[in-house]
Formats: sequence, structure tokens, C-alpha cells
Amino acid sequence: MDLIEKLQGLGIPKREAEIYLALLHKKEFSAGEISKITSISRNKSYEILQSLVKKGLCCENYRNGIKVFSCIKPKTVIGNITSDFDKKKKTAYELEKELTEIFDKNGTDDSPVDYIEVLTDKTKIKERYESIEIKTSKELLGFTIPPYIISDALSDNVEKQAEILRKKKIKMRCLYEFCNNSPQELENLIKTIELYQKTGEEARIVKKLPMKLVVSDGMITMLALKDRVSLKPSMTTLIIEHQSFAEALKEVFESYWSKGITIKEFKRNKKKYLSNE
Repeated sequence: MDLIEKLQGLGIPKREAEIYLALLHKKEFSAGEISKITSISRNKSYEILQSLVKKGLCCENYRNGIKVFSCIKPKTVIGNITSDFDKKKKTAYELEKELTEIFDKNGTDDSPVDYIEVLTDKTKIKERYESIEIKTSKELLGFTIPPYIISDALSDNVEKQAEILRKKKIKMRCLYEFCNNSPQELENLIKTIELYQKTGEEARIVKKLPMKLVVSDGMITMLALKDRVSLKPSMTTLIIEHQSFAEALKEVFESYWSKGITIKEFKRNKKKYLSNE
């Protein structure tokens, strides 16, 4: 690091630092003389020299009717700078105390909606779901309906889920909706559910579900609702960290779970269930 950069580090602008360093080499300089030994024009040199005078880095005088400038001793300049730093440090410390007092009085009460998070971006929804899944320690419940945020092919997430279930003793139960699927989509869904079951997930299938839903450890709820305002098909996802709300949604889950059928049963009587759509 050169001397100009070091002076800049002390809060002195680059061109002021360049001129101050030039002043060190001779007893006094005129603005014209300074411009000849620096990269700064004569008019700009004079302007910067005046700024240095105001800041206490140089002083001005007259020589044969011409204004000349000389530097203030480096020891004095550095002493003034460090003194200024000490004053700023003291002011910052006092300000921190005052601001902290205000924050402690008014910033500690929870906002009525601090536990609610709203997401509409698909990437952020995917990342948030994966974060909830990873942090779950006991139980994860879910309603799964299209469109699928995790990926276009649900099976892409199977490996991640298997890894999570291997590391933790989590009870994972999921209900899947089968209505409005084409024969091929239904076949793919069944294959995917069977893949999830191999990871340890308990799965059932029902004709219709009211929403996308995830309940983690009876505390965090993630639900997605169709956007009634947007003209484009979209989902608004809410993440609510509230035990009572999670417990209420868990009751909703258990109600639908009791109506669900196993994949084995569904495959055995698929025509019957599809004919009732």
C-alpha cells in the first residue's frame, strides 16, 4: 500500500493526499508550482489547497504578493486525525447506548404478524420447504397437490428425503390428491409415491385435498393457496410459526388421513375409485 492509499485510509481524499505529499518536499509552493509536480490542474490545485487549509493539513501565506502554501508537520496532522477519531469513537459509543435504550423499550415486543411469512417466488418457496424439512426433528405431515414446487418430477426429491430420514428418526406422513390427473400423470404419481414409501414415508391417496400443506413438529405450518387476484395461475405460500395454528391444521390433516387409502388398495381397485370422480 502506497502513501496515498494509507492517507485515504485515514479519510483524506486521493487528490488531497497527493497534494499534501507534494507539500512535504519543499518549504512552500504556489498553486501553479503544485500543479506542475502533481496530476492536478492549477485551478483544481488551488481549490484543493484551500480545502487542506480548512482541514488543518496546510497553511497559506504570501510571497512577493503571491499566495503560497506549506504543509503542517506530519506529527501534528496525524495527531489531529487520531484526536478526531477518538471524538467520533466516543460519540459512536454514546449513540449506541441511546439507540439501544430506544430499541429495548420499543423493539422487543413481538409484532402481531412476526410469525407469518409470505412467499410467492417459486425458488424461495422451494428453498424454504427444504429448510423446514431439514430442520424437522420429530414429525412432518403433508398434503401434496399439483403444481409441484419441489421439481417438475417429484421423484427428484426422493434422494434428499431418504437422506434426511436416514439421519433422523422422523415420522413422515403424506396425502396425495389423485383427481384431475390424466392416466399417464396418475401412473407417474403412483410410481413416485412408491419411491417415497421406500424412504420410510407413510403415504395415502385421496380424491381431493383443499390445499398444499406441511406441518412440521406441531409448530411450523406451510400452506399454499391459489391467488385469486393474479390473472396468471399462481400460488401464495404462507409459513406460520405458531403452535396453536399448527395443532389446528394437524387436526385437519388427521381428518383427511382417516379418509385416505393406501397405494396398494388404490391400485387394486383403481377403476372403482376413478369411476367415482
